[in-house]
Amino acid sequence: MEYKGYWFLPSNPQKKVAGILTYTKGRDAFLELIGSFEESSDEALEKCGKVYEIIYGITSDAKDITLFQSMQTNYENASNSTFPIIRYETRLFIIGKHSSGLDEKCQYKATILIPALSHWCHPDAIEEKNEIINGIPIQKNISYHVQLNDEFNTIAKVSINPHTSIVLKRNVIYKSDIQLTQALRQYTYLEIDKTEESSIEDLLSDIILFEQFLSLSTLGVVYNSKITLYDNKVYEQLFGHTIYTPIELIFLTADRKSHDLMDIQSYDFLFTYQAVKEQYSEIIKKWYNENKDIEQIRLHLIKSLERKGTYSSVDFLIVIQAVEGFYRRFRNNKWRKEHNLPGKSSSDLYPILQELITEFSDIVLLSQIKYDLDIIVDTRIYYSHLMPKTSKPKAADGVGLYKITCKLRVLLICCILSLSGFEHSQINEILNNSNSETIKNSNLFETIKE
Repeated sequence: MEYKGYWFLPSNPQKKVAGILTYTKGRDAFLELIGSFEESSDEALEKCGKVYEIIYGITSDAKDITLFQSMQTNYENASNSTFPIIRYETRLFIIGKHSSGLDEKCQYKATILIPALSHWCHPDAIEEKNEIINGIPIQKNISYHVQLNDEFNTIAKVSINPHTSIVLKRNVIYKSDIQLTQALRQYTYLEIDKTEESSIEDLLSDIILFEQFLSLSTLGVVYNSKITLYDNKVYEQLFGHTIYTPIELIFLTADRKSHDLMDIQSYDFLFTYQAVKEQYSEIIKKWYNENKDIEQIRLHLIKSLERKGTYSSVDFLIVIQAVEGFYRRFRNNKWRKEHNLPGKSSSDLYPILQELITEFSDIVLLSQIKYDLDIIVDTRIYYSHLMPKTSKPKAADGVGLYKITCKLRVLLICCILSLSGFEHSQINEILNNSNSETIKNSNLFETIKE
């Protein structure tokens, strides 16, 4: 996709430079200018790496664009040319308004499309009825609401704090063409409502947290496919109605650019919305409000869920470090005292694993898994400290390393679910009902051979 127009810096709006913003969805975005923002020597302009916090654009179809944190990556100027070609790469920009910065406070609302969300929380927006006479179906009626009001299209609305609501909504799109083709598509989307002014940074933080929650729920790395913002000061009047201008937010990070859309199979989820419907409100509140406490552990778990063709010692270390981090942070002496447990929390991996496995011993699936703690401890030391293999002969590699990673991932999932507000009985039910390969992998129940 290309956006042709004039581009300028907020500090010098009179100095407009022609250029093209090229955006490949989900991959990369770069701005190529025919000229320069600054009156500098070629030698100064040739030095790539300079970052512009804000670049404004006005496209040929009158759209306002703001690029954030754009870095100069290339400079070309032929010896007989009167102007240079300068290229900037950007990972974050908005189409629809000029913003003074990612921390600018506005009255925003955001709608977010996440491909996995409709599979996790079915929209149920289309109703099918069969008309049957004498046992023979003679007519199928398909209906849906043309005007989706808030009462009907809201599946769940949770206030995670006095100023922010996380809302699951449903919608239906009907399409037809002159070739007599008709199509209906229903989907679930996320809406974030704010009752006070917030920034793009705030919204991105809320969006990423929900992506991580959905990643845990689906046991796969989940990202959004589209973010649309609405600013209560950016609108137009049409036939007496206020129409708010949609502002598209494009967010490209290294992991998002390299991530291929996961093959969505709902039977492979850890749990669905329907399975936790009664507890969803409390679970999502806790997920958001304990963000800082479990951020790194949660990131390690999400990273370990990425589906790939090959596994390495790095994947093992990600999981074991998250398990250790959970124990050290949340099973400390204060927690032990609150739960009337004798002694102090341990700093050694063997007793850490012993205690966590004992804590979750009433989880049926976990109790069936054979954990060889000597192998796990030796493997941790061997890969963390690059020890000679002769000093840690029990350290696993190859298939054995993959198997203990699978086993530890189940323990980590139990830790995160517990921290997210699930009781052990609920964790049992979730694991027993899940058909996910991560949970029902046959490798979990095999003994690792030394």
